Amino acid sequence: DTETVISGSCCAPVQRVAGGWVAAANYKCEAAGAAFTARFEARASSEEDDSSSSDDEASPGENYGKSDSKDKKSGGGYLKISKLLKGVQLYELMGISEGASQDEIKKAYRSLALSAHPDKQATMDPEEAKKVEENFIKIKEAYDLLLDPVKRKQYDSSLDFDESLPKFRQGDDFFEVFGEAFRRNARFSVKRPVPDLGTAEDEPRSWKRFYDFWNGFQSWRDPVMLAQQAGEEICDLAEAECREERRWMVRENEKVARKYKQQERDRIAKLVSLAESADPRVQAEKEAKKQARAAEAARREEERTAVKRAKEEAELKQRIAEEIARKEEEERRKAEKAARDTIKERVKKCRQRLRGFHQAVKEHVVLDQVNEVCLQLKEEDLKSLGDRIDQALKGKDPLAAAEVFHQAIKSIGLVPMKVAEDAVSTTSGPTDSQEDSQAAEERQQREEQKRQRAAENEAKKKLELERQAEERAKAAAEKAEERKKKEEQRKKEQAAAEAAKRQQEKKEEQKARKAEEKQKKQEEQEKLRKEQQREESRLKAIEQSEKDKQMAQQKKQEMELERLVQMFSQDRVNRLTKLEALTDEKLSASLQEAIASDASLAGAFKLLSESDLQVDRAVDCGMALVHQLGVWNLGLPTPAQIRPENALRNRAKKGRKRLSDTMANFLKLCPWDVEMAEATEWQRGIVDGSVEIPCWSQELTADAPAETTEARGEKPESKKEKKGKNKSKEAEEDLDQILAELETPGSKKKAKKGKN
Repeated sequence: DTETVISGSCCAPVQRVAGGWVAAANYKCEAAGAAFTARFEARASSEEDDSSSSDDEASPGENYGKSDSKDKKSGGGYLKISKLLKGVQLYELMGISEGASQDEIKKAYRSLALSAHPDKQATMDPEEAKKVEENFIKIKEAYDLLLDPVKRKQYDSSLDFDESLPKFRQGDDFFEVFGEAFRRNARFSVKRPVPDLGTAEDEPRSWKRFYDFWNGFQSWRDPVMLAQQAGEEICDLAEAECREERRWMVRENEKVARKYKQQERDRIAKLVSLAESADPRVQAEKEAKKQARAAEAARREEERTAVKRAKEEAELKQRIAEEIARKEEEERRKAEKAARDTIKERVKKCRQRLRGFHQAVKEHVVLDQVNEVCLQLKEEDLKSLGDRIDQALKGKDPLAAAEVFHQAIKSIGLVPMKVAEDAVSTTSGPTDSQEDSQAAEERQQREEQKRQRAAENEAKKKLELERQAEERAKAAAEKAEERKKKEEQRKKEQAAAEAAKRQQEKKEEQKARKAEEKQKKQEEQEKLRKEQQREESRLKAIEQSEKDKQMAQQKKQEMELERLVQMFSQDRVNRLTKLEALTDEKLSASLQEAIASDASLAGAFKLLSESDLQVDRAVDCGMALVHQLGVWNLGLPTPAQIRPENALRNRAKKGRKRLSDTMANFLKLCPWDVEMAEATEWQRGIVDGSVEIPCWSQELTADAPAETTEARGEKPESKKEKKGKNKSKEAEEDLDQILAELETPGSKKKAKKGKN
């Protein structure tokens, strides 16, 4: 598919292939062959040189903020230095500073190449020539290492660096103490430029930007080199035999380096925290905010007090208005009652007047009808009727008066009755039947008045007795308070006398003690120095022992939690497998069998069915009551510290939903013909809520009954707690043994003498 085409007599032959001309600008070729290398790779390398030179011009100092794919491929390993460069300071060898730029490194190398090259030393002894050659090799290797950004970063990360935090004391210059520390650590920043700590006169925006920068500080220090410098075992990527092994080595190195990377972050965070706690600008802002909050709190408290005061005044006004209204209402009722009594008295007189007229017309009018007229007519009608009858009787006309009575009787809907002769002969005056309802009403009123007066007298007596009792209690309280004050005064005087006595005795003891202390002062100082040494050794041993115990305890807790999770998962899987093999009818049948065989359980379910619990709460209580019955243990809640896998958790949720539905249907449909008294205290507590529904525990994996201990309100002591007690005793014995070994024979003898 190729042919040679001659385009001119003075031209080189050009190949034409399928797809176009090789020399064409739009030619698309494969990444292979001499033509690709000559055209594309050469141009790419020249572009890289141009870009690197432009980057060097833009950043005069060291800059590890940029990274490319080449850096990523070379990451994960440590820096290997030749034997010639071990222990050699490369920057001193090159005659440059640690922050030198790429151009400065190149210039230094060119000047050293002119002066230290072996070819420049013509006449020289073989030994000196060998030394010059070795020195030039060092310079060449140092140049190659420092010119590579990745290797230079690794090398700079391995150099000794002062990581100590500044010690700030009261009275020191904050900006001088912490400014040097921040400038020292600023060289490791990926982001440039690094803001300065500033001065006390800076605006809040400036120093807040400074702390924001350092709180998000990004360091270019290689954690792998830090780990190697600390003595950690780092894998050499050059020894990898395949790509998979290299990747594994990179992962292992990253695991080790992760710890040192976090330490670097923590160190910078602690430096920033110390600076913020000691910065006078931050403290001034905090104090201003505190004062503002206090002022705001005072303002709110004043507002609340004003609102409370206004509310109390409004309530007082309301109470006064209510009292006035109550008194007015009482006065109104008294006036109405007096008016009613006056009206009753007038009506009573009118009725008595009419009954008095009956004696004159008793032969024509029946007394009962006269009484009925008196009861039904009003005051005006009674008065008018009495006037007419009186006028008729003044004219000595009884029949006319009787006719007036008959008209009044007809006006109330009655028919006038004729008076029998025997009634006329026997009714010569008022009889027992004439004691009408008015007399009864008068008696009732008199009795009611007597009762009211008696009740008022009784209330007055009661109030008087209460007032006298209060006065007696007040007098007794005053006497008791006076006696108490006298007793307290007596005790104070006695205590003051005893204190003065003790003070005098103490002064005498101090005088005697000072005389002895002067003689023993030198001996005690020597003893104190030795005891301090022993105490430091003992504290170190105790601290190390505590650390070991804490590590062991933490590891034990993690193992125990893992064991519990495994046991829980296995128990859930077994019970879910059994549940999936059962039908809803078999589940209901198992509940009925358990209730039929256990009277206390039947009583508990009877109590549960008659309670007014919600459906979900009743279902949870029911599943807690039967949690010992095989698969019903799935109804218990999962402990908070156990986190099973998602698949198992979802499966357990479905199983518990099925058990809840079955229990709900069972509680609705099943009849209860048992006595509630058979239920135990624990079962009653589950139903009424006084006992919490138990969570799953490892003691329940074997379906062992735990009612006896739970009914008593006690938790069975687990094997873990027993082992923990035994191990705590062993740890105490080990600690005593360590302390005994640290004590010297001389100190033991002195301790025995002190005991004797």
